[in-house]
Amino acid sequence: MKKVLLTLALVATASLSNAQVLRNNFLNGCKEGEPIEKAAYTAKKAPLNKDVWSAVFSEKEPYIGESPVAGKELSYKGYNEKGLSVTFGGLPEEATFRPSIYGLESGRTYSTGTYYLSFLVNFSKFKAKGYMDFISTSANHATGTSRGFVFASNQGSKLKFGVGIQKQRASTTTTYDLNTTHLIVLKIDFAKNEASLFIDPELKDKEPTPDAVATEEGVLKAGIKGIMIKNRNNYAGNIGNFRFTDSWAGVIGK
Repeated sequence: MKKVLLTLALVATASLSNAQVLRNNFLNGCKEGEPIEKAAYTAKKAPLNKDVWSAVFSEKEPYIGESPVAGKELSYKGYNEKGLSVTFGGLPEEATFRPSIYGLESGRTYSTGTYYLSFLVNFSKFKAKGYMDFISTSANHATGTSRGFVFASNQGSKLKFGVGIQKQRASTTTTYDLNTTHLIVLKIDFAKNEASLFIDPELKDKEPTPDAVATEEGVLKAGIKGIMIKNRNNYAGNIGNFRFTDSWAGVIGK
């Protein structure tokens, strides 16, 4: 019996050690209070700014407002990604939203298989009406076209989260507290044309059942080239501790 348990433990350890964490430490080199953006896109087909946050290019009028800044550290029991977060809020009232994008890879590097984007978020205020997307995987690094996204909606003193892919959306049935740090995992499955959402999941070896799933056939064609966040003037808080992986083991591993 002891041999069996030891073997299972070794298998679990090996699977976690082999987990592929494709990107983490998204705020490397940033100090608290500093702008997170280190570059800006000035054309739709500009070269990708790899491994840095950049201002997103707009073909119409330029976005109003400045780069969000690095803020306080967030933590969630059992989640191993540490470090500073991005501070939401502080945009002028006339600014609908202002996106920032973190460059991953150009081309079709991340265009097949399954990918997970995990992060922590803590909203202190959420007055947005309807469903407002605040983070997404992006198919265009310069203009920020969403590939799969996470949104939230005001539920009085609470929040409801949801996931979208193209025009399809699905929300959670559970509501969640403001002023509380939540672990969110967005899963993009290219084979299934599917985006799945996990809110405060148990950090165990087995991937749990998602809290919401959105599917639309034929939309996952271009690869994921960046991670985009949208700062808005009708919510405030912090988001951070990003981890981009190709397995659930990558989400929960060290």
